[in-house]
Amino acid sequence: MDALDKLKSDWKKSEINYPRFSEKDIYAMLHKRSSSIVKWILILSIIEFAFWLGISFLLRDSPQSQHVNNFEAGYIVRILDYVNYVIVIVFVSIFYGNYRKIKVTDNAQVLMRNILKTKRAVTNYIITVLVYYFIGFAVLFTLYFLYDPQLVNTIHVYEENGDIMWFYCIYIGIALLITGIILGGFWLFYKLLYGLLLKRLHRNYEELKKLDL
Repeated sequence: MDALDKLKSDWKKSEINYPRFSEKDIYAMLHKRSSSIVKWILILSIIEFAFWLGISFLLRDSPQSQHVNNFEAGYIVRILDYVNYVIVIVFVSIFYGNYRKIKVTDNAQVLMRNILKTKRAVTNYIITVLVYYFIGFAVLFTLYFLYDPQLVNTIHVYEENGDIMWFYCIYIGIALLITGIILGGFWLFYKLLYGLLLKRLHRNYEELKKLDL
């Protein structure tokens, strides 16, 4: 039993045997826990931004990155990198704003609204990131299809043999399989990383509704 559960249990017991805690005391506990959860959401988003920024710098001069950058339209990959930074920065700002609002509010109804805003923001962030990576993989596979010399030669061979449709099916199938596996891994990662925090935040929201302040 955590501190909040003990506090609620004591609150429901007789004044004769136990000190009676007010709804205001329980609200203060919920407020503190909600503020802490949103702070962790903010911290995790900053750590994630720093992680991906470090990865991009480490891989910037790798042979594979140089190979893609040498494509005729390789600049698109660099644009996607900048878009990724913008996405994370925007949501970090949103998480920070939600944290500030929850931290300073002293009204239960306002706190409940801010909790819902935070939950929606995290959900939107996860969806946005997954859509971004889907688009990124689609662009990357398209660039390879159009500009990679080895792949272009392979396409010509299939065309000469009259099997070009078979090649398209194989290439698209492999692209979808790889994209699906990686996006599934990202979804599981975000589900574990943010899902537990969102579940606790939802629990706080439900407890606030029960208080009926």
